[in-house]
Amino acid sequence: MTAKALTLALFAGVALLVIPYLPGLIGAGITYVVALPVVRRLDPSRRSRFAPLITMLGIFVVLVIPGVWLTVELLAQIPDAAQSLQHSTAIARLMALQLGDLNLGSLLGQARSEIIAWSSRQTMTAISGAINATINLIIALFGAYYLLTSSDELWTHAKAALPFPAATSELLRTRFHHVTEAMLIGVVLTGAAQGTLVGATLAILGIQQPILWGAVTAVASLMPMFGSALVWFPAVLILMAQEQMVRAVVLMIIGILLISNIDNALRLAVYRRVSQVHPMVTLVGAFAGVHAFGLAGLLLGPLVLSYMLELLKIYRTDGALVLESPTP
Repeated sequence: MTAKALTLALFAGVALLVIPYLPGLIGAGITYVVALPVVRRLDPSRRSRFAPLITMLGIFVVLVIPGVWLTVELLAQIPDAAQSLQHSTAIARLMALQLGDLNLGSLLGQARSEIIAWSSRQTMTAISGAINATINLIIALFGAYYLLTSSDELWTHAKAALPFPAATSELLRTRFHHVTEAMLIGVVLTGAAQGTLVGATLAILGIQQPILWGAVTAVASLMPMFGSALVWFPAVLILMAQEQMVRAVVLMIIGILLISNIDNALRLAVYRRVSQVHPMVTLVGAFAGVHAFGLAGLLLGPLVLSYMLELLKIYRTDGALVLESPTP
């Protein structure tokens, strides 16, 4: 076996080993871009390891505490919601409904049993997914820490391996920074706006836990096409099942006319004007990212697709590029 073949075989083996942790590796670069301005403020000379360490601990707290709170609150709401629906008058009427020889109550009871069995089977999958997400988060934070403490040295080696002139490589680095920052700004603004609007609407209607469902909406806003409807539309159905028709109708009208339209308008405004990313890139990237990386792919997918498009732009114009902005 030649040295080249052996190298390729080892490279393929390493690639197979790190595929499950690819979200963490990509997340390290994203976290680095987010943390870099903070580290520069804390330590302009960037000679100390204390500033990157404090920044990584802060990001860990910001991500983990809300995530744990959201998960615990959602798990606590599931039994109450199931019990409320089970004892609702509308569900009781459906259970007693007879359509000719078709016993709707029997079918609903069978469907409920199957849903419960399916939920039980998904428990281990959810636990496994949570463990993998935790591992990838740790990889992302540690990777970002080492990028912050030795990014110049790592970039020198990476730049030498890239098939571009030095100025082109620097431009590629700058554009990747800008794309990442802009995409994250779009995600945060869209999520915050939708979450605030849904939470305020639920609070005005007197629905319990508006802050919780506003936070859930902020997370759901990452999902293209559906977004906030993943929260307010099920809420409409639950209100109808509880025979709270006035609140259900009001929530549906606000959801269709205001919440969903603001969702679409924000996506167009943010992704076209702020990030200069076409909404189709976000849509395709999110679905492809979910298939490849799970829920983390809702963010990673559009970013990876945007990186590819930037790389293609630079590849097409390689040799005629001029450095347009300073290196981050």
